[in-house]
Amino acid sequence: MRSRVSLILLLGLAIGCGSSEEVFAGELTAPVVYGEDDRVEVFNHPDDDLRSIARESIVALIPTSWIERGPDGTYAPAPSVQSLGEVHGLCPDELFVDQPAAAVCSGVLIDDDLVLTAGHCIDSRMPCDGYAYVFNYHLDDPTHLAVIRDEDVYSCARVVSEGRPLVGDYTPDFAVVQLDRPVEGAHAPALVRPATPLDAQESLAMIGFGSGLPAKIDTGGSVADPRAEQLDYFVANVDAFQGHSGSATFDSENRLAGILIGGRTPDYVTLEGESCQRVAAYPDSPADEVIHNIAPIVTNLCDDGWDAEELCGPKACEGQPCGSVLPPPGGGGVVPADTSGCSTSTGSTGFTSGLLGLLLFAVARRFRRRAA
Repeated sequence: MRSRVSLILLLGLAIGCGSSEEVFAGELTAPVVYGEDDRVEVFNHPDDDLRSIARESIVALIPTSWIERGPDGTYAPAPSVQSLGEVHGLCPDELFVDQPAAAVCSGVLIDDDLVLTAGHCIDSRMPCDGYAYVFNYHLDDPTHLAVIRDEDVYSCARVVSEGRPLVGDYTPDFAVVQLDRPVEGAHAPALVRPATPLDAQESLAMIGFGSGLPAKIDTGGSVADPRAEQLDYFVANVDAFQGHSGSATFDSENRLAGILIGGRTPDYVTLEGESCQRVAAYPDSPADEVIHNIAPIVTNLCDDGWDAEELCGPKACEGQPCGSVLPPPGGGGVVPADTSGCSTSTGSTGFTSGLLGLLLFAVARRFRRRAA
């Protein structure tokens, strides 16, 4: 799912007064999204491998003015960052209502200094260097964020490969960001899936920062349409929200299969008789979330001259190629009728890291790509 971010709400986010020191809600029961809400805190997920991936490879894209370094050398969301409940006017019993909503998009480490995200997350309004690229933005227990240190926070050196869709298309929609330095500490690239089709109904796991929240792991999704002949994108029923743009999506063997780029709106709705918003509920079928296949992204990166044997070698992914032929624009199949892009549209408005930039970004976020 995806929701619009109103100008009024993001104005409050830019100048409001939510503190990152507040106690966060960490309960794991929730209303439904696609079926039941499958988002689980990193510290509480039963899969050891996925917990490790979340800590080692998953990156939050946070506007530089929305994260601050404290006198003790650790980082936290800026005091102006509001909670999820404040941003969306949520009912007080909604899941994660008291957690900070600091991330704008999601990303995943694919080489020692490369982060992959959705292409529409980076444009002239929110350029690459407008973000801090932050590891460890997740909860360590029900009430505390993990400690974020210098080795967890990076900036953008350049965009080394990107794809922008034509009007009416969904792919290519990606950006590969080179960080200002190779990652340090315990961080490591995600394992990339070979360029082979997913199976219909194959189980999926997605890790990202939906609605700007600290990272959640969703293992309740599955493949609805693998688009096995095109390998451009696949359709799934993962529980995705705005802010999940660029979220790493893993196959049944926990290999990186793609990144989320679009889905159903809205994320939150006001029910009859209530004055607050709740998570929008949809049946498990039909699925409407669009996930960019990793294979053409790797192909584009390698064709653009990136020299990494672990990605670009002919037997880089378990003895098989990681990449595949990039489909021509306009060449592909039916996009779900009620889907939209997750984040900003393209444009030429300038962006600054201060309040003006956030307001411009808020206006941009009110517009969506609609499926043909």
